[in-house]
Amino acid sequence: MAKQFDYDVVIVGLGPAGSSLAYQLRKSGLRIAGVDLVDINGIWGKPCGDAIGEHHFHETGMPLPSGEALANNVEGIDLYSPSEEVRLRVKGKGFMINRNAYGRMLVSEAEKAGVDIYLETYVRNPVLEDGKLVGVKAVRGDEEILFKAKVIVDATGTSGVLRRRLPKEWPVNEPLKPVDMNIAYRRIVKLEEEIEDPNYIRIYVNQEIAPGGYWWLFPKSSSVANIGLGVQGGRGYPHPKKIYDEILMKRRDVGSQVEVYADAGAAVPTRRPANTLVWDNFVGIGDNGYTVNPVHGGGMGYAMNAAYHASKAIIEAFQANDFTRYGPLWKLNLGYMRGIGAKQASLDIFRIYLQELSNEEIEWGLKNGIMKAEDAYDTSVTGELKANFSVLDKVKTLFKLLGRPSMLQELVTVSRYMKKAKELYLNYPETPGRLEDWIERVEALYREYKGKLGITW
Repeated sequence: MAKQFDYDVVIVGLGPAGSSLAYQLRKSGLRIAGVDLVDINGIWGKPCGDAIGEHHFHETGMPLPSGEALANNVEGIDLYSPSEEVRLRVKGKGFMINRNAYGRMLVSEAEKAGVDIYLETYVRNPVLEDGKLVGVKAVRGDEEILFKAKVIVDATGTSGVLRRRLPKEWPVNEPLKPVDMNIAYRRIVKLEEEIEDPNYIRIYVNQEIAPGGYWWLFPKSSSVANIGLGVQGGRGYPHPKKIYDEILMKRRDVGSQVEVYADAGAAVPTRRPANTLVWDNFVGIGDNGYTVNPVHGGGMGYAMNAAYHASKAIIEAFQANDFTRYGPLWKLNLGYMRGIGAKQASLDIFRIYLQELSNEEIEWGLKNGIMKAEDAYDTSVTGELKANFSVLDKVKTLFKLLGRPSMLQELVTVSRYMKKAKELYLNYPETPGRLEDWIERVEALYREYKGKLGITW
C-alpha cells in the first residue's frame, strides 16, 4: 500500500527549472514538494558549459552566484571562425558557476522556508483520475509513495518523465525530434598551461569538428576549464565523445590536460519552445518545455525565466482556485512566449540556417564583416538578424565567386522569417481555444521557410 502525501504543488525534478521554481514559491504559503531521483550531491547534475549571463538573474530575481557557487566572472565571449583566423569578441557580463553548489543553495533556501524535499525518490508516472491529472507515483527505497496535488510540475528535462506519459491528445505531450536537439559531451579539466584571457569564454564554430553545433573552451579559472562540444542529433554524426578523443585531444590547448575532474554527456533541445507549457493541472518547464537558446544551447537562464513566470501563474491559480488551462496557469504561456520565447523562436529559425552552412561559407562571412561583434550581440539579445546588409549589397560579386550566389538572398530570407517567427510568438493566443490554429500557423511558417532554403530534415 503506497503512502499518500497531499500538497498544493509537486515539482518533479530539481534541476535549474525545478529548483528555481521551488525557490520562487518558497514564501507563497503553498504546500510544496520538490522531488528528484538524485542525492544532494547530484542536484543540477546535468553536464553543460556552466556559463550564464548576468542579466538572467536581474530579470528573474534569482540570487547571484557567490562563494562556492561562483567559479569565475565572465566579461564576454570570443567567437572563432573555422580557421580560427577570425575572432569576434562579444562583450557581456556573466558567470561560470559551480552548478551543484548553486543548485544546493536554492534547494536549501526552499527547504528552510518550508518546501518539503524528497531526494533519491524516483517518479514513475503521472496519476490520472477520470481524465484529470491528480498526482504522481514514486518509489523511495522500498517505499511506494503517491504524491497528490492541484498542480504537478514536470521539470525532468528532455526525459519528460511525466509529459511523455500524458494522454497523446494533450498538446503538452509534444515529442522532441532528434534533429531539434544537440548531443553534447564535456570534461572539466586542469590544464598544463595558464589560459590566456580567462574571463572570456571561447566558442569555436567548425562544421568538421562539431557538425550542426560548436565546440567550446570555458575557463573556470586560469588553469581549469570546461571543454566540450555539441553535434546536431538525428543526422548520423559521430558521437561527441569520439570527436573529443580523436580530434580535440590532438590540440595543444585541449590535449594538455593534467587532471580530469568530471566528464559526462547529455542531450539538449535546440528549438523553439514547446507549443504550450501548461495544461489542466500541469506545468512543464526547463528542458522539458524546450526552454533553451537554440543557437548556443544555454538553458539555465531560460529555465529561470520559465520558473519565474510559472511561479506567478501558479500563485494566481490558487488565488482563483482554478487549475485548468483556462485559468491563470495560461499566464505562464503568455509571459514566457511573448517575452524570451519570442526571441527563442526567432533564433530557432537562425539555428536551422546555420546548421546548413559549410566551413567555407562561415569563414567567408566572418572575414568579410557580414556579422560584427556588436551585430552578434544584438542578434542574441533581440532575436533579430543584425547582419551588415550594406556590406552584403556591395559584395554580390564575391558571393558569386564563392560558388553560392544564392547566399545573399538566403540571408535576406532568414532575416525575414526570423521576424515572422518572433511576431507569431509575440501574438501567442490569449486563450487555449485558439492554440490549435496558432500551432498550424507556426508549423506552416516552418514548412514554408525550410522549403525556400531547400532543407528536408
